Amino acid sequence: MLDLYNKQYDIQTLKKNIYLVNLLDILKTQKLDVIFIVKYILNNKYQFTKDEQLINMNDVLFYQPHISKEILKTEYLNYKEDYDSIDDFCSYN
Repeated sequence: MLDLYNKQYDIQTLKKNIYLVNLLDILKTQKLDVIFIVKYILNNKYQFTKDEQLINMNDVLFYQPHISKEILKTEYLNYKEDYDSIDDFCSYN
């Protein structure tokens, strides 16, 4: 199990373990890039708990202050669901 509150993990490790940890915990504890956030954290295909389903852009901006509102909005609006990689994950929806 990942120790999110005491260690930083690379994106590949987070992706590999995404179903084992809560997305909100990842958001709160890890330094993430905007692509990972849009593709996984804000994507309802990977949000299984009530806490995860409530994550929004304001949460992202609060917990990831290195990401600008403009870049997050742009990436979110330009994201296409067909960008989801089957090689990365399969959803349970």
